[in-house]
Amino acid sequence: MSESCQLIVSIYRITQQDVVYRRYLTPGHRAFIPDFGVYITWEENGKTEYRALSRQLVMFCVERRKAWRILQSKAGIVNKEYAAQKAILADVDAGKISMDEFLKNAREILNEKVGGGVLAKA
Repeated sequence: MSESCQLIVSIYRITQQDVVYRRYLTPGHRAFIPDFGVYITWEENGKTEYRALSRQLVMFCVERRKAWRILQSKAGIVNKEYAAQKAILADVDAGKISMDEFLKNAREILNEKVGGGVLAKA
């Protein structure tokens, strides 16, 4: 798990509870966020660019996601992605889905659980 991973995969594997209990600091835990071990990609002038993100910036993204979900909740909108993420992470924690499989196929697993809805692309 010490390899670099995309921001979207890191966002899928960490919850606000992991932040509260500081599980993101524990190597070997599914929520571990290595400092500058998460990256984003984008295309500029036909060339793919990569940028490493600090742990603090990844934590900021998790916090913004929480705020967005609270706003949706107050508006009466059910976030299917959140329910799917909780179910998948429960399966990962129970050992029903291996961590390697989850890391390799996080977006596909979540998309399948949501029911084919369109999820954010990295």
